[in-house]
Amino acid sequence: MRLVPVEEVSPDMKLAKPIYHKNGILLNTGIDNLHQYGHRLLKKGVNYVYVEDKFSQDIEVNDIIKEETRKKCKNIIKKTMEDISFNKNINVKSIKKGVNQIIDDIYNSKDVLYNLVDIKTYDSYTFSHSVNVAILSILIGKSLNFNRTNLQKLGIGSILHDIGKTLIPEDILAKKGELTEDEYKIIKKHPRFGYDYLKENDISPTAKNPILYHHERKDGSGYPKGITEDDMHDFTKIVAITDVFDALTSNRVYRKKWPTFKAINYLMSNTTDKFVLKMVKNFVRNLTIYPNGTQVKLSNGEKGIIKKQNPNYPTRPIVKIIENREGKETSREINLLNHLNIIINKVY
Repeated sequence: MRLVPVEEVSPDMKLAKPIYHKNGILLNTGIDNLHQYGHRLLKKGVNYVYVEDKFSQDIEVNDIIKEETRKKCKNIIKKTMEDISFNKNINVKSIKKGVNQIIDDIYNSKDVLYNLVDIKTYDSYTFSHSVNVAILSILIGKSLNFNRTNLQKLGIGSILHDIGKTLIPEDILAKKGELTEDEYKIIKKHPRFGYDYLKENDISPTAKNPILYHHERKDGSGYPKGITEDDMHDFTKIVAITDVFDALTSNRVYRKKWPTFKAINYLMSNTTDKFVLKMVKNFVRNLTIYPNGTQVKLSNGEKGIIKKQNPNYPTRPIVKIIENREGKETSREINLLNHLNIIINKVY
C-alpha cells in the first residue's frame, strides 16, 4: 500500500486502510472508485489516504498497535468525554484496560519503529490525538525502561491529557481563524479543568501530572504555572513532546499536517528551551522518519515510494522507484544506504 494525496486518487485504486470520523468508520478498507469520494474527504479534513494499486502491492505498512486496539481506545476516550459533558463519573477501569492493551501490543509487536500515519477527519481529531499521544508516550517510557506500573500510569495520564477541552466552548475549539487574546486565555484553562475534574477519581497523582502540566516548557515559558525543567515530572516531559508532535503531524482546521521529518526537526531545534533533549532523542529513536508507503522525490529527479527501512539508518530507506527523471513509469528499487550521493528532496 502507499499514501497518496486525495487529489491524486485514481479509479484503479482501492482504499487500503479505513478512515474514521467521530461516529465510527467513514470509509472502509477495500472500497473501489475511491476518487468519487475526493470532495467529501477533503471537506472533512482528510488530505491523504492509504491505497492499494499496481505500484504498491508489495509494500507493507505495519502498525505496532492493532487496529482493534486503536478503535477501542478511541471509543473509550469518546465515552469519557461524553461522560464529562454530562457531569458523570468517568470509567477509570475501562481507561486502564485500554491503556494495558496498548502496552501489550507494543510489547508483542515485531516492528521496532513506530510507523505513525493515522488517517483522521477533523471531527475525530480529539479522539485520535489522545490515543496517538498515549501510544507515543508509552513508547518513550518503554525506551527509558519504565516498569509496567509506570507505563500504565504514563499511559493513563497521556490518553487523558486533553480531557479538559471537553469543558471549553466548541466554537473556540473549532475556530478556523486566529484566536483572540481572550479566547486563548480560555483555551489555556483546559489543563486545570481536566485535572480538577479528576480530583475525586481513582487515578494515581503521578498519572494526573501530565494532564495539568503537558503545556509546560523546560524554560518556564509554558502554562498553567510556568514551571521549569527541574520541577517537571518525567511523565510531563514526555507528554509535552508527544502532544506537540502529533498535533504538528495532523491536519487541523487552520493548517495542513507537517511531514514527520519536519516535526522531528522542530522538536530537536527546541531542545534548548522547550523540550528535554534526552526525551526527544528517545522519542526519535522509536520513529520512522520516512514511513513505509510515503511518496518521495529523490535528488536525482526520480519519484518513488518508501518500501522498507534500514535499521539504525532512518534517513536511508529502501525506495521503490515508480517514475524516472523523464517522468516515465518504471519499477525498480534503490537502497539509499548504498547510494549516499542521493537524498530525499521532497515528501508528498
